[in-house]
Amino acid sequence: MISGIHISSSEVVINKDDAKKQSLPIFKKNQIIRAKVIKLLPDGNARLLVNGQKVLAKTGLLLKPGEDVQLRVIQEKDAVILKLISPVQKMTTRQISSLIGFFSKNESIPDITGAKIANIKDLLHGMALKSGKADKAFLPKLIKNSGMTWENKIAGILLGNKSSSALEFSLDNLLKQDIKGSILKEMLAADPKQSEILKTASSFLTTIENFQLLNHQSSDSGRFLLPFPVFNDQAFSFGQLLIDTGDKNKSSNKDGDKLINISFLLDMSRLGPLRADFSILKKQISGRFLLKDDDTCKYVKSMIFELKTRLKNVGYQVHNVECKTAKKAETQQSSFIESLVTARDDQVLNIVI
Repeated sequence: MISGIHISSSEVVINKDDAKKQSLPIFKKNQIIRAKVIKLLPDGNARLLVNGQKVLAKTGLLLKPGEDVQLRVIQEKDAVILKLISPVQKMTTRQISSLIGFFSKNESIPDITGAKIANIKDLLHGMALKSGKADKAFLPKLIKNSGMTWENKIAGILLGNKSSSALEFSLDNLLKQDIKGSILKEMLAADPKQSEILKTASSFLTTIENFQLLNHQSSDSGRFLLPFPVFNDQAFSFGQLLIDTGDKNKSSNKDGDKLINISFLLDMSRLGPLRADFSILKKQISGRFLLKDDDTCKYVKSMIFELKTRLKNVGYQVHNVECKTAKKAETQQSSFIESLVTARDDQVLNIVI
């Protein structure tokens, strides 16, 4: 059934008036401290024992009462911000395998549209990658409607100080625009006798939550993986979109223009596996296509001139765009997921005291 995954901002600052009520230990930047989780409290709060003193911390981490944690101080002014060093909250092998299987042809993708949840099918159609013309709203719709930011959107509404009628309207409207919200609503209202529908919906929901957890763990590195639907021959398949905005902890990524790297991977019905890697700096762009063999690569090369022309027509300065025959590992369904799981330099999340 539904897994208990918390997706929330990793940095939260408590009210200064509340901080004055606490007798806080002395913290120094980069100091390593140990703390014990005494009790979990409502609204994402936790009572910690630090250097013999009880402090109130606000965090989105999945802490356990009685657990010992090791933390590093990364800020001590205004608010004390700590980062978790251990135990690191990782995805399980089973969760990783489930995500890889979601994209694999050898695994059955949950037929969520066959579960007669009409709104889900409409949302998938709206987000699906379309050919023939540019869709400037493709990425915004994918981020907004795919369920990846469901908890943040809910928090924004609940903290908005709205009247009960306005709150109800906002929540109802949000449920219609978010895949995860729509599934949760349908599962809550479903007839218990409809076991197959519940099983299908639950399976798809678990997949969404696993993507949320993967992105939450890799957020410090500035990399995010989004599945996107592709509609073809009355059926949906899914591709992968990897966005790399740069490591948030590096000073070079804090100010000025950022180099954005975008990669997508999907299995084309005729061309086979296709991977594209592009780098974008302001309106300058360069990239490459990776394909299964020389003949397919030759065909795609013949279309690069048209691609460059289209990019120039929408204001991009196009540098090198090339096509190469891929190594097998480069176009495997697991390649993006494995890069996020194995290449994180700083597997930590924040606690704010």
